[in-house]
Amino acid sequence: MDFIEVQEKWRSKWFTANAFEPSVSSEKKFFFTVPYPYVTGNLHVGHGRTYVNADVIVRFKRMSGFNVLWPMGFHITGTPVLAVSDKIAKNDPETIALYLEYVNAYEQDDAKTKEIVNSFKDPWAVVNYFSKKLVQDFQKIGVSIDYSRQFTTGDPEYNAFVQWQFLKYKEKGFLKQGDYPILYSASEKNAVGEDDIKDADTDAVEVQEFISIKSKLGDSFILSSTLRPETVFGITNAFVNPEGDYVQALVDGEKVFCSKAAAEKLSFQKHEVKVLKELKGSEFVGKIIETPLGKKVPLLPASFVNVENASGFVHSVPAHAPYDYVALQDLKKDKKHADLFSIVEGIELISVISVEGFGDFPAKEIVEKMKIANLKEKAKIDKATQDLYKLEFYQGRMKENCSQFAGLSVEQAKKKTGEWLKQEKKAISFYETSRPAFTRHGDKVIAAVLSDQWFLDYNSPDWKKKSFELLDELKIIPEQYKKQFHDVFEWLDKRPCARRRGLGTQLPFNNEWIIESLSDSTFYPAFYTIIKQIKANKIQPSQLKPEFFDFVFQGKHSIQEASKTTGVPIELLQSIKKEFDYWYPCDQRHTGTAHITNHLSFYCFAHTALLQKEKWPKSISLNELVISEGQKMSKSKGNVVTLHKLFAQYPVDLARLYLVNTADLGSKLDFRLKDLQALQKSFNKLIAVLSEIVIFSTHDSAEKETPMTKWMLSKFESAVKESTTALKENRIRDYSQKTFFDLLNSWEYFSSRATPEEEILVSKKIAEKWVKLLSPIMPFYCEELWSSLGKDFVSLQQWPVVSEELIDENAELEEDYLQNVLQDVRRISSLMKNKKIASAKIIVASKEKKTQAINLIQKHASPEELSTDALSEYLKKNFYSYRTKPELLELSEYDKLVSAKDFISESLGYPVVIEKEESSNEEKKEKAMPLKPSVLLSFTS
Repeated sequence: MDFIEVQEKWRSKWFTANAFEPSVSSEKKFFFTVPYPYVTGNLHVGHGRTYVNADVIVRFKRMSGFNVLWPMGFHITGTPVLAVSDKIAKNDPETIALYLEYVNAYEQDDAKTKEIVNSFKDPWAVVNYFSKKLVQDFQKIGVSIDYSRQFTTGDPEYNAFVQWQFLKYKEKGFLKQGDYPILYSASEKNAVGEDDIKDADTDAVEVQEFISIKSKLGDSFILSSTLRPETVFGITNAFVNPEGDYVQALVDGEKVFCSKAAAEKLSFQKHEVKVLKELKGSEFVGKIIETPLGKKVPLLPASFVNVENASGFVHSVPAHAPYDYVALQDLKKDKKHADLFSIVEGIELISVISVEGFGDFPAKEIVEKMKIANLKEKAKIDKATQDLYKLEFYQGRMKENCSQFAGLSVEQAKKKTGEWLKQEKKAISFYETSRPAFTRHGDKVIAAVLSDQWFLDYNSPDWKKKSFELLDELKIIPEQYKKQFHDVFEWLDKRPCARRRGLGTQLPFNNEWIIESLSDSTFYPAFYTIIKQIKANKIQPSQLKPEFFDFVFQGKHSIQEASKTTGVPIELLQSIKKEFDYWYPCDQRHTGTAHITNHLSFYCFAHTALLQKEKWPKSISLNELVISEGQKMSKSKGNVVTLHKLFAQYPVDLARLYLVNTADLGSKLDFRLKDLQALQKSFNKLIAVLSEIVIFSTHDSAEKETPMTKWMLSKFESAVKESTTALKENRIRDYSQKTFFDLLNSWEYFSSRATPEEEILVSKKIAEKWVKLLSPIMPFYCEELWSSLGKDFVSLQQWPVVSEELIDENAELEEDYLQNVLQDVRRISSLMKNKKIASAKIIVASKEKKTQAINLIQKHASPEELSTDALSEYLKKNFYSYRTKPELLELSEYDKLVSAKDFISESLGYPVVIEKEESSNEEKKEKAMPLKPSVLLSFTS
């Protein structure tokens, strides 16, 4: 089969027939969405996994009788597109090479490719090119999307829609302006978000608040920073990096010492900063400082202090901080600082937190328990720090030496201590990024406090309460992620929502600000329901006034008022509102787990802010991310697999099968080409088998069932039943396992035992059903097979109905038993590597032993209650299987094996004898157990 030809044929047929473009009807609807992609390059296998899983869900729903809408748009907002254009305009060789590769995937002519890439100096050229090419990528994957509703987030109609959304936020008091810490690029002079930062989609960057306490040194203060202000009562010393660059500076009129990098950062955090002089960290070593609590402690050298992080000084609490404890132990052994030995030796640990399971000095205990030798064992110290901090935070309590905070839980004391230190002017807030980060331009990201920053206040009590109400009723798939949503909702607070530069929508009341990319992409599933009619009826952006959206989405104003204000005819307004009301709410939104902490949570909040409860989202499904060849996908590692490259080498249906079958939704998928190539053997085998079955199904046959046909039909109908249940529960891997691998194995076994007449009889009953079952995973191949039967679009057929009357559990049990016996004999035979087997004797357990087994299973509630004799030990291994299916133990093993004796001998390649334990003369006959015959082999001399 020419896969390229078949794929092109069905893409064209689907598109020409508008096969996946639904309209309002009386049928039960299913509205499904996946976040739109960013238009800065090719789609890769990470996208592929999300979209193929989504397509399987959608195709199943469509075939199950739902009127399915799955639309798609394109995201252009923010600075990523600008970053591409800027780099190409500056002739950045790496970016130009990357985009030549991207464009070359679509273009045949090198000169044209260069011309297109050169045009990308204009950001809109990037948008216009890739928004069209991504449609081609989607079509290549075979996803059943409605392309008639596409738009970009830069379209004027979308701008009007988002501006209405933000007017509503402001009206409700959720959109505020003020001073707030944000992620910021000093080079670009712009606030930045996840979409603007390299790798932020998979490795989140957040603003962290350190408490920088002031310890007196001469006429100045050193600033030492911590995320654990409650431990200030246990300070024994402070650390400085002797190789680091430091400064003395005036900060808001007060002399302080901090790292050179910290002084610059403070200048972006609403502090007046003037550098007085520069110093090396070594100049501080051995100095005595006075903590805010009046205690004099030494400043000691430590290489682990990072001058690029926070203030560049760290105060030391070795009783509770593994790094501090290890650093002191290292100093005791450091000959370079022998002059400090007596100082270090004189330091006594101060315990300030009690926690169950530890003594007074938990850091010392955990370091010794983990056998951490020195500061070079960073990974072990990091783990010790994380484990101890988590334990103390949730279970620790402040001791009596902690002033007014004594007796408080650490969770309470952390916040209260920080506030107290700042109120007493003994500390300041220092904002820092949670990890080193760079923009897509390559500029450093810092934390800054900007004046008059616009932000969404997700902590508004009524808004948060409503959003928790939504979450309580929202179905999360897999359910394991529900708690993560709850945790995110809990800590969501003020979120900057506008930038000074970038593509996108201007704030309606202040056009100097552009709404950022994670704030303009929260409510847009609603836009899909109306954009088709807006464009088809040539409604102008100027007509999309707030009253238009008020009427359509919220039912506000009379239709006459809305029509008069907007100039949109009454009949058209009615039609647009009818379409929104028909499709909404969104029944399922599917995406990767990385979106939980931002997009998906904002999506939930947006809907509770703008719509009545009956229009809130119904479910969210998720899949884990994709890595490649055991590592995170990265251009620098060369392990990014684009869908274009993948489909140039392998059939799309094979790739789709791999992406849904390799991992459950809740598991990470490690894309490995060797695994895909190994799967291709099974894929080719199934194609050969199913093609043959379809041909068989057109032949005449005598309608005479046999034990083998009953078994195969029962296995098939059981698979229909189980795979349908799996898809209803979004267990996509289980569905693919059942319909592809299990049925393929069953057919191969059946074919090895069946006559041609039996194969034809079964083929006539299963051919069409099996093609339908596989079509959500393998739509191209299944359409081709379906058309060979003279039928139109298997994608639009009804899902197979289970023929319950054909499910015969006894027939399945008997044949499954036979397969297990064969497997056992082969396993035992494989151990006899240097011997040639002449024959085999299979001895089935006695009736008495079976009766005894049934009595034991019925008598005892758990395997632990069984004794230690041979039968009981055997039953323990399969106790619950036998307890839930006691009919297993009633199987007539001897009769089944005798009836299949010739088949067994033929399969094994040597004669077999079947005996009963009661009549056998073999010494090892007692090893026979119910459903586990004893196997004795004879060898040639």
